[in-house]
Amino acid sequence: MKFISLILFGLVVTMFSFGQTDYTYDLTVKTRRGQPDIGRKVVFVEANTYERMTFKTDASGKLTTQFDHGTTWLCSVGEMRNCLQVNLGNGGTGSGRAQITYDPEGYAREHQTLPDRRSIHFTMKNQERLSPMSEPERGFSIVTIVLRDRQEKKHSGIEIQLVCFENETIYTGKSNHNGAASFRLPNNHNFQIDVDGVQDLNWIDLGEQSVKRTQSLLFQPRTFTEKIEDGFIVQNLPKDVKPSSSHARIKLKVRGGPKGGIQEDVYIRMMKSNDVYKAKTDDDGDVTLMLPIRAKYFVDFLYQRGAEQIDLSRVKGIALQEKTINYEPDPRLSNIENFIPTIEELIEFDMHNFVEAHYPEPTQDNVEFYLKWGNKFNVESKEALLEVGMSVKYKDNIQRNIPLNICFVIDKSGSMMGADRIEQLKQSLIDFIGELDAKDIVSIVVFESDARLAVPAEPLGDKQKAIDIIHAIQAGGGTNIYNGMVMGFDEVLKKKSSHTVNRLILLTDGYGAMPPQEVIDKAKSYIAKGVELSAIGVGTGYNEALLTQLASAGGGHMHLAGTSTNIQEAFQAELRSILSPMAKDAQLTVKYNDAIVYRQLFGYHNEVVTKGQMQVEIPHLFAGLSKMALIKFDLHHPTPAIVDQKVEVTLEYTDIETGKKVVRTKNCKPEWTDATGELDMAIDKEHKKAMAVAVANQSLKVMSEAFHSGDRAKAEAAVRNAMEQIRQLFPDAQPTALLELTETLKEYVWAFENIKIVANSQN
Repeated sequence: MKFISLILFGLVVTMFSFGQTDYTYDLTVKTRRGQPDIGRKVVFVEANTYERMTFKTDASGKLTTQFDHGTTWLCSVGEMRNCLQVNLGNGGTGSGRAQITYDPEGYAREHQTLPDRRSIHFTMKNQERLSPMSEPERGFSIVTIVLRDRQEKKHSGIEIQLVCFENETIYTGKSNHNGAASFRLPNNHNFQIDVDGVQDLNWIDLGEQSVKRTQSLLFQPRTFTEKIEDGFIVQNLPKDVKPSSSHARIKLKVRGGPKGGIQEDVYIRMMKSNDVYKAKTDDDGDVTLMLPIRAKYFVDFLYQRGAEQIDLSRVKGIALQEKTINYEPDPRLSNIENFIPTIEELIEFDMHNFVEAHYPEPTQDNVEFYLKWGNKFNVESKEALLEVGMSVKYKDNIQRNIPLNICFVIDKSGSMMGADRIEQLKQSLIDFIGELDAKDIVSIVVFESDARLAVPAEPLGDKQKAIDIIHAIQAGGGTNIYNGMVMGFDEVLKKKSSHTVNRLILLTDGYGAMPPQEVIDKAKSYIAKGVELSAIGVGTGYNEALLTQLASAGGGHMHLAGTSTNIQEAFQAELRSILSPMAKDAQLTVKYNDAIVYRQLFGYHNEVVTKGQMQVEIPHLFAGLSKMALIKFDLHHPTPAIVDQKVEVTLEYTDIETGKKVVRTKNCKPEWTDATGELDMAIDKEHKKAMAVAVANQSLKVMSEAFHSGDRAKAEAAVRNAMEQIRQLFPDAQPTALLELTETLKEYVWAFENIKIVANSQN
């Protein structure tokens, strides 16, 4: 008999493990006033099979349920999603109990998705001299943070920071001899509390009233040391190191790999951070680390990225974890020639995934475009940017007679945990479903190493069932596009009709193990039966060629979501493509003169350039579209007379509603300045983001060409130069949209570092 005790968000669930599952679970729900929460809806979803059970609390705020199957049940109480978890393991007889306070606002605040600090240039305000006796003044409060350990011992000299994302300010202090640090903080702001370098240990929010508040935090000083070696954090841990209120003790048991897990370098990447921990397994293949809680991590090896995920984001109190990790070398990393793409294989970043464009909605025609120079000209100017904005009228409450029969095939592999992708995906999927009618047929397939049917094909009806299941999707595992796609096609075929739009929507951020041609051939066999396919590629590591061919063969659309925040936009674009195309066969023509010479187009592809003219075709324009394109020109010895050299832009398209051809032409006149010195070509933040994308694309092309011609030094330099140029464009903090792009550049730097490590080990 094995006794298991699970601590879940401060609640204890106990069970006895045998073979057959017979488990009783008692849940008590209280209001914030401590009263029984009567009639509160409670939903359990099995994390592997997506079976759903619903209950309501009784007059005592309680419910009792029996589990006779399943492994892990995720529990949502009202709007507090996945607030409890019942792990049954391999079965057993026993019981568990939990008590929880229903506070959806507090729960949402504690588990909200926080901005990536790397994208913010914070102002630092030192408040070490502030006395706890200080009185608040109008518009401000005095907040005192007190650090105490379990023995009520107070700790002095510990750095405490209160981080405010709203005003982009970090208030710093150190605990005094009473273990306290005081801060003068603006009212009506929210703050994250960092202690001793560990982020987000707790939080405090201030309202309108000026107050004095004291908040105690459990704190235990570190019993280990850290140092930086070659850019990595290396820890020196005592043999009996124990977890603390700020650090979880993580023991990894590595199996497999080139050395059978023995004496292997292990790299632990903290998400939303540049911190990477490095350690080495012992002769048993084990390694122990102390990792800050309230964060998520990826485990990497020399020849494998993202081998495992460690989620400490919801840990409270003392935490120990032990994980067995199978080290399965990625052939692309162990044979670096397969990792560095050729020019034909290179995925080019789409500018639209990184630039936020907002243009006025058309007032007359369904489509409008706007022109604006990105800079003024002077005698030193050598380059210029012309911004071309495109706006399509938004159509709401679209009346349609043809219902949808769609299957969402969703990649939930471990890499989807990064950059909040899985959370963005779930919310985007819920929003998409919210736009559908009860008669629409919806199914959902999720895949990682294997595929599972989460929602079978059936009329949507009450959307809550699908929404509950979507909330229960958790990231983890490998990537098997083939099985997920086949299962999705089968679901669409079950309800296929000539009176419905029959479409599979595939979303993934990675490669599958199956050869691409086999995936394409299998898809074509289903497409021939009358099922369309659209694809959404997330991040920068997906197989663009595969997804593009699938979407092209399936008569659907290929959407690129370069960042996790673009998933929502990609889903909305797909919805509009199904419901509300506004224009087709659009063509943009730009005419210029000898003084202003066309160099490059950012934002669209496949332009055709002839003398004095550039043209690009845009197949479809959907309702609500707002997009920016940038045209880069060279300037040859400009003079004030250049203001008479207008650039002429013409947009032609067919209006789908009327069937008529529309032609619009506008001119854009340069503006001259007498200022001396070369001006910054990209004076707008969005322009700079577009330039960063262009820099990355060009550098990756150089990297690819140089590497496959045998010049590895030039290839590595190209990637490092791209990172430096982007840093110069944004010296203080990178926009959130660019963080995943720079992470991709780091992937290639990692690959080149691997080459050096392997070479040194062989010498």
